[in-house]
Parts: sequence; C-alpha cells; structure tokens
Amino acid sequence: MHKKRNITKYLVPVLFALVVAAALLVGVLYIRSYMMKQTVQERSSQLEEMISQIRANMDSGLETHWNLVAGIKATIEGKHYNDEQELTEDIGMLEKNFCTDLYGCRVMLLDSMGTAHLVDGDAGIWDDISRLADGEEQHTFVSDTSNVDGTFLAFTQKLDQPITVGADENRFTHLVLLKDIETLKKYYTTESYGGNAATYIIKKNGILAYYDAQDDIIGARNIFKALEKAEYVQNRSFSEIKEHLNTEGIVAANILLGRIEYYYCLTSLENYEMTLMLLIPAEYVAASTMNMMNSTMRVQITVMSVMAVLMVLAVISFIMLQRSSQMVKIEQQNNQELNRLRLAAEDAMVATESANKAKSTFLSNMSHDIRTPMNAVIGFATLALANVDNTEKIKDYLAKILSSSNHLLSLINDILDMSRIESGKIQLEEQKANLSDMLHDIKTIISGQIHAKQLELYMDVLDVTDEDVYCDKTRLNQVLLNLLSNAIKFTHPGGTVSIRVAQLPNAPEGKGLYEIRVKDTGIGMSREFSERIFEPFERERTSTVSKIQGTGLGMAISKNIVDMMGGSIEVHTEQGKGTEFIIRLALRLQSERRSVERIKELEGLKALVVDDDFNTCDSVTKMLVQVGMRSEWTMFGKEAVLRARQSMELNDPFHAYIIDWRLPDVNGI
Repeated sequence: MHKKRNITKYLVPVLFALVVAAALLVGVLYIRSYMMKQTVQERSSQLEEMISQIRANMDSGLETHWNLVAGIKATIEGKHYNDEQELTEDIGMLEKNFCTDLYGCRVMLLDSMGTAHLVDGDAGIWDDISRLADGEEQHTFVSDTSNVDGTFLAFTQKLDQPITVGADENRFTHLVLLKDIETLKKYYTTESYGGNAATYIIKKNGILAYYDAQDDIIGARNIFKALEKAEYVQNRSFSEIKEHLNTEGIVAANILLGRIEYYYCLTSLENYEMTLMLLIPAEYVAASTMNMMNSTMRVQITVMSVMAVLMVLAVISFIMLQRSSQMVKIEQQNNQELNRLRLAAEDAMVATESANKAKSTFLSNMSHDIRTPMNAVIGFATLALANVDNTEKIKDYLAKILSSSNHLLSLINDILDMSRIESGKIQLEEQKANLSDMLHDIKTIISGQIHAKQLELYMDVLDVTDEDVYCDKTRLNQVLLNLLSNAIKFTHPGGTVSIRVAQLPNAPEGKGLYEIRVKDTGIGMSREFSERIFEPFERERTSTVSKIQGTGLGMAISKNIVDMMGGSIEVHTEQGKGTEFIIRLALRLQSERRSVERIKELEGLKALVVDDDFNTCDSVTKMLVQVGMRSEWTMFGKEAVLRARQSMELNDPFHAYIIDWRLPDVNGI
C-alpha cells in the first residue's frame, strides 16, 4: 500500500505535465495555422493592390485612344473618293498625320458589306463584323482575325456620315483603330518582383490573347480551363474564383503548378472585354512579410519551448522534494555551489564592464529596447495559454505578439546594420541607376502608406540634365525610404510629404552634384534633439513621439551611409511646422555630358509641365532644360494651380505652361 501511494504521488504531476505539453503542442499548431492564413491574406492583398494600379493605368492610357479615333473620324467623315486606290492612300496619310505608329495602332475602314480596307488595300470580309451587329456606335474588344496578322485591341466607331468611293458610291460605315496587344505592356511594370512575374491578357471566353514573360508557365490556349484544372492550396475551386471576379472585379488565389506554388490575381477590364492576370511564384510575393512571420513563429515556439522546459523542471523539482532528507541536503549543497558560481560570474561581469565602458552603454540601450517587445511577446503568450478557449482574446493577444515581434525584428536589423557599418564590413557597390526611375520605384513602395494616412505626396526632379549615374542604389534607397517613412510617421492626416531632386552647378569633373530634399508638414523636432538626431538610440521624448514605435537607429544608419558616399546630410526643423532633410551627393556620371544647342530666346525662361504620365513629364522637362529653360513638372492639376499662384507671389512667374487635357483630379481646361 505504501509503495502504491508513492507511485500515485509521482504519477499525478507527471500526467499534469503531459497534459500541459499536449496543450502547448496544440497551441503551436493552431498559431502556425493562423499565421499561414495571415500570410495568404497578406500576399493576396499585395497582388490585388498591384493589379488594381495596373488596371487604373491601363484604363487611363487606353481612354486616350478614343481621342485619336475622334480626331480621325472628324477628318474623314463624309468624304468621297474617286476609287479605292485614292482611299488607300488617304488611310496612309491618316496614319502618318495622326502618328498612329507611336500608339502601336493601325487604321481600318469597313464598308457596308463588312469588307476591311487598310493601308495595304482590301483585306476581305472582317471576321469580327458580327460584333457590330448590335447597332451600338462604339465597341472595344480583342481581335485576332485572319484579315490582319497579329492580335489587336479593336476600337470601332460608327460614322455619322459614311464615306463614299467610286461612281457607284460604295459606302464605308465604320472606322476601326487596331492597337497591337503587345503595346499594352507600356502601361504597367512588375519590376518589383525581379522579373519573376508573368502577365497574361485573356479574352472574354478565356482564350489567351497575349502574355509578357520569359516562359509561358501555364502553357495552355484556354487559361480559364487551365486554372480550373489546377490544384488549389486553400481548397478553393475556380468556380468560386470566377464568381468572386464577376461580383468584385478582382480576385487572388494560390495554386500548384508542377509542385511549385504560385499566386495569381485576376481583374476584369469590362470596357475592353478582357481579363488581366498576374502569375508570380509564391516565394517572391510579400517575401519580407513571410520572413517576419517566420521569425515571429520561431520566437513563439521558443517561448513555448521554454515554458515546457520550465514545466518539466517544476515536475522534477516536485519529485525531488518528495525524496529523503539526504537528497534535500545534497540539493542545498548544490544550491550553495551555484550561488558561489553566480557570485563569481557577477564579479567577472563587473570586471568586463569596467574594461568596456563605451560598449556597455550601447549594450544597455540595446538590451532595454529588445527587452520591451520580448517581454510583450512572453507576456501575451502566457495570457494566450491562460485563455485558450476564448477565441477573441487569443486573436487580440496574437495580434499584439505579431506587432511586438515586428518591432523586435526591425530593431535587430537596424542593430546589425549599425554593427556592420561601424566594423567596416559594409562596402558600397556602385551600379548603373537612373534618378527618375529610383523616385518612381520609391513612390510605388510608399504609396500605400501615403494613402492610408490620407497625406499628399509631391515628387519633383528640377533642372536635372544628368539622370543616369553610378551609385549604390540599394543603400541610397534605404536612406530615402528611412527619411520618407519618418516623414509619413510623424505627419498628421491631411499633411504633405515631398521629395525633390535638383542638380547643382560646379560639380567635379565626370560627376554630377545633386541635392535631395525630403520635407514634411509634421510635428517637427525641438532644437536640442535635432542636434543629436544622428546619434544611435536617440528618440525625442514627447507625448506624441513616445506613442510611435521606432528603434532610434535609422537616422544614425542614414548618416553613416551618406558619409560613406562622400556626401552630407543636414536637418532643418521647427516644432509644430515640420522637418526638412537635405542630402548633397556627388555621383559619377554614366557618360560625358553631351553638348546640346541652347536657344538664346528661351534661356532663363520658366516652364511648368502638367501631365498624368510620369514618362511624359520626365522627357518634356529634360528637353526644355537642355535648350536653356528652367522647367518643373507635376502630375496633378490642383498642385499646378498652387505652384502658379506661389510663383506669382514670389515674383518668379512661369512663362509657359504645357498642360495635358486629361488629369486625375481636374482637367487641363
């Protein structure tokens, strides 16, 4: 009986430990499942946001083609031609006068019998003539008929006054503008995925019209049928995907193709009777987010493992306490020895700290900043274990664990960067770069944050004649993104953030001298803090700033990178009004500056270019600068009006305005 009681006494804590271990294992599996779902949602959201931007760009770009159709229609409507040869020659003149080759387009006329006429002559009955039978005046659809080699986006316009040809007055009733489908890729870019994204344009019936990729990954003529047969990772079906696409206009999903996971995103272009699809390997979608979640998962598993070990130790301690007094005495002796070793370790630590006082200060700051989010992770993990049955609390605790882990990862990355810089392990890698392209990429990265905080973003390239330079593009982007992230973080909704690049005179031979200004209308800084802002772990202590997470290392890292590039960085700030950082860099030019003939009558005059297309603004501004003018540009009508007023107030008005007819906020008129 006594032996049986002893067995029972030890069995209870062992069983309790097993139950707790099982609960921890279930918790780990649940958290992993939850994190995977969050990853899928994050990746899908990123793709949906990107394809929405592509769709908006494409809608805006294709809408201008109707202006081209209207211009051609007004020119030829109601004309009479003596014969088809005269008609064919006039089609050629129309294509030349309206520069249709710049749009990737061809002009085609249809007579009342449906016969197509191009600059090459009679092309026979148009295979898509039935698409015009509904009587509508305008149509837009994908055409890949046998009449014309290639696949096109057709813009058809019914003529109010038909064209007549010959003595029998053969009537031509429709004008068709055929746009080469391959030219659509000018309206989008997928460079952020490192060339691993494939773009597909699909006809309304699911047939592939065009794809832009090194290899056709799907390898099927009917894309919809191929997607229907694919294996879906999240137990979804293509019928569900298609239904969501029809109701919402955009949908994303992940599938397996040849045992490789891909994410695809579909969006309907109803006005053009086609669907746009992005297909990207999963490893390139939201890669940083995936790394962050994996790190968070490792931290959580570590915390739970530590708790499991502590539980096992508690059981062992309980068993040990039940043993004989002799064992207790031995344990006391062991504790005394451990205490002696602890005191010896503390003495050694004091000696080490005395020898490394400067390093100790840095480690003290670092350990404090790391301990804060780590304590939060452990604390909320403990609360989650205590409330396993309460789903809402579990979600709240996991969200806070994720936030703290994200802050912890950011802190560790900044510390590693700072350590590599101070140890001289970071070497600048110069490569070819274009300053305008860099600004465009940065705008794409931060546009989501700008939109989320309801801020205005202004980006300008002023009087820059040499945009092609050599620099460490990755490190310069790191500096600019750090400055812009701070500007967004400390600017209230409704405020403005701007980045402007200007080329300065008196640059060294073979180099260009550039000034980059990052400015915001945020909360600003005190004068005392601005004098030590570039020191590690420095953060201003105010009621507003203290609520915003940060490592205090970003500005120190930025200052070190600019110093390594041989440049300078300074700050101008005023509390309540905003902050401006000014960077000056001398960058090696990719080629010698070309001699461009300047126009004496235009030298010194000031021009403002207003267009919703970045490339148009960039190219026109460069041409104006090369002939001697001072030129600025903007992509928004409201900002153009503001600049015009400001220039008049400063007695430096614009002498010329070059304005696009269609703008995103107000039109050119």
